[in-house]
Parts: sequence; structure tokens; C-alpha cells
Amino acid sequence: MKKREQLEQLQILTADVYKEAILEMRETGDYNAAILNGSRQFLKDNDIISVTEQGSPLGNLAEVLPFEASDDDKEAMRQSN
Repeated sequence: MKKREQLEQLQILTADVYKEAILEMRETGDYNAAILNGSRQFLKDNDIISVTEQGSPLGNLAEVLPFEASDDDKEAMRQSN
């Protein structure tokens, strides 16, 4: 397996782990700030500012985060697409 493929696989696994952890937190209502912050930083590091590809591992992670974007943020996201 090439290095790029290994990194892509690691990225997918990381996104899946964050997604599952956040879904579990949503079920219990007990949120872990470190996991939420880690997932936020993971999205930021991967330049995910709005979800344009639903169904992708990173898009799925972004969809489960329990944050509401402000109207200004939503407008900025629309303008950046």
C-alpha cells in the first residue's frame, strides 16, 4: 500500500472514530469537550468548513457535531462555495 493510500485510510478511520464517539455522546447527553475539540480541529486541519459532499467520512463527521452555525457563518459558507 502506498504512503498516500495509508494516510487516506488513517484519515477515514480517524473520522469514523470521532463520528462514533460523538454519536454515543449524543445518545447519552454526556459530551466530552476534548473529543469535540479534537474533531473540530480535525475538520479544520482538513479544510472542512462546509459540508458539500454528503456521505463522505469527513462530511458525516461534520453532520453529527452538536454545534449550530450563526447566520453570519452560514452566509460565509454559502459565499465560499
